[in-house]
Amino acid sequence: MSVIQKLLIQGIRSVDPGNQVVIEFYSPLTIIVGQNGCGKTTIIESLKYITTGELPPNSKGGAFIHDPKLLGENEVKAQVKLKFRDTQQMTMKCVRSMLATQKKSTVTLRTLDGTLSIDGTSTKEGSSHSLKSSELDTLMPQYLGVSKAVLENVIFCHQEESNWPLSEPSNLKKRFDEIFAASGYTKALDKFKAYRKDQSVDIRLLRGELKHLEEKKLKAERVRVEYEKSTVSIHKYRERIEDIQQQETLVTSQIEALAGQLQEFMRLQTTVEGLKMNLEQKIASYKEMEASTNVLTVSDEELERMNADVSRQIDSQESDLESKRAERDSLQKLIDELQDAINNTLADIGRLRAAQDSLETKVTGRADTVKDLCAVFEVSIDVSQDKEQQAHDCAHALETLLSGIETERAAMRQRFEETEQKLQADINATQSEIFGFANAAKVSEQQTAANLEQIHSLEQKRLSIHIDSAKQKMLEEEMAAETKQLELAQANSSSDTYNESAKQKRMELSGVIDEIERLNTEISRNNRQADVRAKLALERKSLKDKNEQRKVLLNTEGLDSYARNGQAFACERERTSAISAAIEAKKLAIADCNSRSKSSYDSLTSCKLRLKLARQSYEDQAKDIAQKTDRIRAVCDPAQFDEIYADTQSEMHELMEEAGQWKSVSSMYKAYIKKIESDHSCPVCQRSWSNQDDESRIVNKLKIDYTSAPTELIKTESDIRDCQRRLDELANLKASVQDVRHWNDRGKSELDSQIKELAAKEEQVRTEADDAECEGVALAVDLENITGHLEVSQKLAQLEEAVSASQALIEQLEHELQATGSTKTIDELQAEVTKCQSQESAIRRELDRLSQEHVLQQKEVGFRQDSIRNLQNKLDQFKQQQSEHESISQRIAELESANVANTSSAKELRLKAEQLAPQLEQNQRRLAEFRNKVRSDESEVDQRARKIMQSRDRLKLISDEIEQVQASLRCEPENDEYPDRLAMANAKRESLQEEVSASSQKLAAVDKALQESDRLAVKLSAKQRELSDNIRLRANIAEQERIKAELKTAQESQAKLESQLSQIYDDNADDAASASDDDVDLISGVSRKRRHRGGNGGHGAAKRRGNGGARLQERRNVLNAKLSELTSERAGLQGEVKQLEDQARRLSRELSTEYKDVDKLYVRQLVQCRTEELANSDTEKFTKALDAAIMRYHSLKMQDINKIIRELWLNTYQGNDIDTIEIRSEIEGARSTRSHNYRVVMIKGGNAIDMRGRCSAGQKVLACLIIRMALAETFSVNCGILALDEPTTNLDQENIDSLAHSLARIIKSRQGQRNFQLIVITHDETFMQLLGRSEYADNYWRVLKDDNQCSVFVRRPIAGHDA
Repeated sequence: MSVIQKLLIQGIRSVDPGNQVVIEFYSPLTIIVGQNGCGKTTIIESLKYITTGELPPNSKGGAFIHDPKLLGENEVKAQVKLKFRDTQQMTMKCVRSMLATQKKSTVTLRTLDGTLSIDGTSTKEGSSHSLKSSELDTLMPQYLGVSKAVLENVIFCHQEESNWPLSEPSNLKKRFDEIFAASGYTKALDKFKAYRKDQSVDIRLLRGELKHLEEKKLKAERVRVEYEKSTVSIHKYRERIEDIQQQETLVTSQIEALAGQLQEFMRLQTTVEGLKMNLEQKIASYKEMEASTNVLTVSDEELERMNADVSRQIDSQESDLESKRAERDSLQKLIDELQDAINNTLADIGRLRAAQDSLETKVTGRADTVKDLCAVFEVSIDVSQDKEQQAHDCAHALETLLSGIETERAAMRQRFEETEQKLQADINATQSEIFGFANAAKVSEQQTAANLEQIHSLEQKRLSIHIDSAKQKMLEEEMAAETKQLELAQANSSSDTYNESAKQKRMELSGVIDEIERLNTEISRNNRQADVRAKLALERKSLKDKNEQRKVLLNTEGLDSYARNGQAFACERERTSAISAAIEAKKLAIADCNSRSKSSYDSLTSCKLRLKLARQSYEDQAKDIAQKTDRIRAVCDPAQFDEIYADTQSEMHELMEEAGQWKSVSSMYKAYIKKIESDHSCPVCQRSWSNQDDESRIVNKLKIDYTSAPTELIKTESDIRDCQRRLDELANLKASVQDVRHWNDRGKSELDSQIKELAAKEEQVRTEADDAECEGVALAVDLENITGHLEVSQKLAQLEEAVSASQALIEQLEHELQATGSTKTIDELQAEVTKCQSQESAIRRELDRLSQEHVLQQKEVGFRQDSIRNLQNKLDQFKQQQSEHESISQRIAELESANVANTSSAKELRLKAEQLAPQLEQNQRRLAEFRNKVRSDESEVDQRARKIMQSRDRLKLISDEIEQVQASLRCEPENDEYPDRLAMANAKRESLQEEVSASSQKLAAVDKALQESDRLAVKLSAKQRELSDNIRLRANIAEQERIKAELKTAQESQAKLESQLSQIYDDNADDAASASDDDVDLISGVSRKRRHRGGNGGHGAAKRRGNGGARLQERRNVLNAKLSELTSERAGLQGEVKQLEDQARRLSRELSTEYKDVDKLYVRQLVQCRTEELANSDTEKFTKALDAAIMRYHSLKMQDINKIIRELWLNTYQGNDIDTIEIRSEIEGARSTRSHNYRVVMIKGGNAIDMRGRCSAGQKVLACLIIRMALAETFSVNCGILALDEPTTNLDQENIDSLAHSLARIIKSRQGQRNFQLIVITHDETFMQLLGRSEYADNYWRVLKDDNQCSVFVRRPIAGHDA
């Protein structure tokens, strides 16, 4: 820990420049006392200046140095010298010097180089260094072990700045940040973050390049694989194409021979078959219709008119039937609902009657139960009352019995507990006596065992102690010899002799040093003229160099092109202005060009975006149209959609009509059958049957149709559902069909034209942007050239000014070379200095020799003293061993006698415990018998109470059930006209039955009218069907005649052509037999496929065409299929070969250009990217760790500071209005820009209030003082110094006393801390006396003014100080 020892001040403030004043600092307390204005604060200012290099506040302009006017001189030298020990306990001296010069109206201050020296030791030579002031500013805080900010603001804080903890927030934050060294760490973090940010940008670029190379590498691998596959496939496809071309030639020649004749034969064959089938269908249909139809002989016109009249009658009758059916359904629904209500009412009546019967049974049962309970428990009740009251009286009597039993049980338990407690007390007393005797015996036995163990241990220890009397005597003799040697060494190392010799050598050394200073001063005076001459030569050389530089720069190409009208510039500043104007013009042109380029690129970006969106829209719409087209094709042909949709609607309409017919068949045929069986006549025409067989036949037919009507209706409804499904599917596709048609008609072409327009516009805008960019590049090149000319012109202007200045300086130096020098030369003076320095070195070596001899002598004295102490320690050990051996023997005898007494006592105690055991057993047996009797009595009482409670609960349960039944039979308040719910239910049933009867009568009338309408409808339907059958018969006959004529013509043409084709087939039979195996396989395969598709129908058609036509057709189909397959395969292969060749050329070109060396580039980029990522990760970890450490350090320091502040405040402040004070640190900003703001608060009743502006002057001084003390204790770990300048300012006497006591306590607590120093400067004599009483300081320093009003320091004892 560092410590300051002495301070020398000369020429500072009111200290005389011609006299040096010295003050010595003590540990742990130095007190400095003086009146106001005597120069006390100068000590603090000098300490602050020597350690930090900072001047006091408001001391600019030389105010820190003694005023030259007071001395009547132009110059005043000032010096501050500090002797101290650094943190390594090395003695050091620091010297700072200043020079104040009086000008006409101001004083200028100049800081001279300082000196930092290290005193030598026995093992290390001393050293001295001349340093600049800035270097001392850096080194001094390091040697003192504390930061510059702590020295300025805490340790050596000026009186004017001592209240900075309660200053404005910005100043407070600045000082705390300096104390915490926050700026340095913040700059470090910022540098790390900036470096990591730049590195992240580089990593993103590297990742992007790596990803790009990885994609290129994968693409290159795919390209190589595709190139190899393409080459192999091209060779295979070319061989296959040659084989296919040969097969195509052979098949084409065979097909051409059969094409024409076979086509004509097939046409005629199809025509004949179709006509035959049509004729057969017409004939069969006619026969079936004629068998079941009454053929009319009226004309066709009359028949059509009769059919129209019947249709109109049927429509009218159908409307009347619908209205009557609706009325019937409504009445039937009403009757069903009324019948359900009657059934529900009957159920309620049955339930209520059962409840009434149950009520009577329960009431009777309860009366019997009451009677039985009264008899069992001997309870008397009034039998003249009703049954309800009897039950209530019985329950009350049972409750009374239960209460009596509980009272009896409580009294019995009380008696039992008293008796049990008495018996238990006897047992406990006996057990206590037995346990007491046993425990006492056990304790005695344990004590005996412990004593035996201790005796054994002491015996071992006594045996281990070895007493050697001879060795003790030898040590006493050695100690006597060492004592004589010590006295001899002390006589040889006398300090007086050493001090006299050292003092003489120091006086010689001082004389030599003064001579060296005189010689150096004389050399300095002689060197002044040499300096002037050297400066003059240097300036002339500098002037020549500047002129040569100017000449070179003036030859720069293009530099004279900025002159107007060819006139030269008056000075270089004019040329610089002209070039600057040209640069501004170029910048404006470049800005305009950049603006146009930016506008063009914005338009280009917009065009690209619109073109991309248009193409994306085209692709999306095309994809959507393709999907819609696929969905439409899955259902039907898109071109025939409208026709298919209309056909499906017509089919749906027909099926609906058919379903309606089947629905009416059931009721109509049932009425017909009933009418025929009852009237024996036709229900339609009202004619009777000619015989019974006709009637039976028509009835059977109607029954069959009546029976099959539901099945047919189900089938028709199934067809309707299927048709409806197809119709819905087509309806859902209708919008898609419209979209597809709009796309094919207009949408596709419109998007194509829009894409073309946008592409053309993009190309135009791109050209404009490129032109603007080229123009901007050209202007930038011009601007760069002009900027270079501007730099040259500016250098020329600077050289021009420098030449003028050099010329003026040369003239001044030439005038100064007029004074003469000294009589001695510089070499002679330098030789004398060298001689004096040699003398100085010799004297210093002699001083070192004397010091080393004195140190060796002191070491010998210390060695002898250590040896004597060691011998004395060994003798003390021998005496201690003897004493210990005697005490062990005495202790063993005491333990043996104690064991004899303990053994006898244990035997007597155990005998007494055994005598009390029979008495304990007797008492325990009596307690057990009593508890058995108690349990028996309690069980009997509990059984009686349980029986009464069960009876009470059973009676209550019966009463509750009766109450529930009675409640269910009572009517609601709104139905109070009925005596109970049963009567109400009977009345409701009668009302509903009347409504059912009325509705049934209406339903019978409606059914009768509906039957009459059905009979009339059946007659009309039969008449309509008869007329329709006659119309269809006549149309069938006309169609048969037409088909017969067409069939005859077709058969004649067929017979003629068939003979020709049969001949052709016979001629080609041999050719078919000689076909290749591949052709036979192909023909047989195709034949199998056709037979599979045609089935039995195809086989029958071949028989009708004739054997020759079928075989020719089969061969023609086989050849066509083969030719189609060969052609398709060849075309596909040729396209594949062309695509593969183009692909191979493209892939080869890509491998040689775009993907060249891509694997090597990828590996190199991967290594670089991974290296950067790892470095960035390490930087991030270090940044986070540093940030967390800073925050943790700040938090811990603030906790320590506030803890110390709290302790000092509680021990110092005597008022009751402030509990304590704290420094609050608040974090502001985000993580990357956060900072700490500080404020001092006072705690009042748990509330924190800002202290600034709210406290008194005394509270302010005390708070700032305590805060500085806490900061010093926290941040001055290696520097135990603290200076307090006027700490009692504005404090009342009570707080002054408390402050003095607190400082005394601090000093006391720091007694164990090495090199702690507290410096107190005050004008308060009472405060000084209070500190003096602490016995930590014997003397104090008084600051006075002498006769010349200069400050002097005097040391005086505290005990006899004068006021």
